[in-house]
Amino acid sequence: MARLTAPLMSLTASGTIGKALTFSKWKGVPYARTRVIPANPKSTAQQEVRGVFSTLTEMWKRMDYLARNPFILAVRGQAMTARNKHIQVNTKILIDKATLNDLVMSVSTGQAVPPTSAAIDVLTPLNIIITPVAPTVPTGYTLYGIRAAAVLDGDPSPVITRITYSGQNIITPYEITIVVPAAGTYQVGTWCVYTRDSDDLAFESAALRAQAEVVAE
Repeated sequence: MARLTAPLMSLTASGTIGKALTFSKWKGVPYARTRVIPANPKSTAQQEVRGVFSTLTEMWKRMDYLARNPFILAVRGQAMTARNKHIQVNTKILIDKATLNDLVMSVSTGQAVPPTSAAIDVLTPLNIIITPVAPTVPTGYTLYGIRAAAVLDGDPSPVITRITYSGQNIITPYEITIVVPAAGTYQVGTWCVYTRDSDDLAFESAALRAQAEVVAE
């Protein structure tokens, strides 16, 4: 039975009526929807989604500010949280994938454009060197710097925990060194950070993606 705070359809309600209609709130906004009962909550497809969702949740917990900020800017002025944006854009991409090859590491905002290219080198021990080429800066923007991040690869379907290691450089030639703790295949993203001249707001580009084979010796 729905619990009402005023007569139904006038203010708010929560719960389910007649096993058919569910009332609730999302971020303070009341809504109603048809009650849905999963046909098989333990199906392979649903377990896949849960695994990817949990992997992305654990990844978010272990991101620093540089890695999180593109998603923070992407939800500026919206009700959605940056964590939910990270999970939303990546869940549908990583379903049925055995690696993090397609992981979205930065979301484009404003007129931000990514680096023209980014060379990836690995130095012993455990150093990833990213050398980006700055793009033509969009009119009305100033290039603040270039950022990069690396995360150890893995199958996102079983729940895995991954730390994202990141760095930035605000001085040309923008070379970035990321030190990782262990050998393995790392997914690397490189993106630009801009400020808009009219109001000094920050915007970040989509990330160029590559892989780096890191060795310990």
